[in-house]
Amino acid sequence: MPDLNDTPQEMFESNCSTNSEPFALQNLGDYMEPEFSENCIVIIDPGMAIHNRAYAIVRYENDLFFRQYLERGNKKYLVCLNSQHDDIELASEFEVVGCVVQQKQRKQKALHYYHLNKQTKVLDFTLSGKLKTKET
Repeated sequence: MPDLNDTPQEMFESNCSTNSEPFALQNLGDYMEPEFSENCIVIIDPGMAIHNRAYAIVRYENDLFFRQYLERGNKKYLVCLNSQHDDIELASEFEVVGCVVQQKQRKQKALHYYHLNKQTKVLDFTLSGKLKTKET
């Protein structure tokens, strides 16, 4: 069991980083507003392959980031939705911990970012989370 004196990153590494099952994290800071408010809970799926525009947890230069992953030409970036914060160019190796598949904000229904397309049988990604319905 992690010690209460551990840093959030140490607690993450001891509890989540070796897990292949989806897990929850709390969003800290305003980096991903307005889509993800501070303190909302995000569900991370480590089995979801990263793709352009995905919301992801990425380990880069000994730190963990919750950002949107963007590809611009041959370059890759971690981008904050809040334009007051700078983009991070992924200029060296990075590790994808997982992609955000769902978020839950207090007193609201959960929003999902991937929905099964009934016609193609492929998961469709949406930039703005949607409520899960019987049709999706």
